[in-house]
Amino acid sequence: MQLGLSTAAFYGRWETEEAAAAIAKLPIDCAEVFLQSDSENTSAFASLVKKNLGDVVCTSVHPLGGYENYMAGRPARQVKDAFDHFEAVLDAGETLGAKTFVYHGRNTPLLSPLPWNLKWNIEAIVPMCELAEARGMVIGWENVCWCQLTEPERVLEAKAALPQVRFTLDIKQAMRAGRNPIEYVHAMGDQLCNVHVCDWTADGKLCLPGEGVFDFGALMRALADVGYDGPVIMEPYLALITSDEALLRSIAFMRNKMKE
Repeated sequence: MQLGLSTAAFYGRWETEEAAAAIAKLPIDCAEVFLQSDSENTSAFASLVKKNLGDVVCTSVHPLGGYENYMAGRPARQVKDAFDHFEAVLDAGETLGAKTFVYHGRNTPLLSPLPWNLKWNIEAIVPMCELAEARGMVIGWENVCWCQLTEPERVLEAKAALPQVRFTLDIKQAMRAGRNPIEYVHAMGDQLCNVHVCDWTADGKLCLPGEGVFDFGALMRALADVGYDGPVIMEPYLALITSDEALLRSIAFMRNKMKE
């Protein structure tokens, strides 16, 4: 497994290319690039970010969402515009060398769960997978408590219906859905391609890995059990990084857990 950090960890502190330059100085193996505005969804901008990452490999790209609701919409023009947006991000991801496109899927403005609609998801994801494959990438559908992929049971249904799709596990989203993240590891199995980690206190407040109560040793054992050998991306919100020293301690903590 490779230890990584998302540029989203610095969202609001630095621009994406500045976050990439900061990540290049940290003791990590890889990065997920969060493209935080439409103007960043270009190969030219991706080239700058890749240069600033230096020797740190970009393993995944994660765009600012919003258009995903329209990828299986009814108006043809709406669908086309959504897919044009999606392809722009894919092109940027290909330039970055990313192998995974992190996909949230359909959501509501209220951030509340939507009724499960497997047919809708298939209509959107099948062409997405084809476009991604043409660029050497896969769709890493992420479990998000306010989108479609909320529970391990839904993961199993999606996995059976969409063998070409891959999954991104977000452990804090599992916690927020009231489920054990390890349930998702076993459900995603050999289609797991990306992991997002954070930590939380006993009362559910988010914190840096190593500052909370989550059992990362159990997570690493579960990942090993399903043969996972991909990136483990630290994805803390900026407010959780109280100092550069705290971030370095958290990186060291994760490194030790992965070695165990």
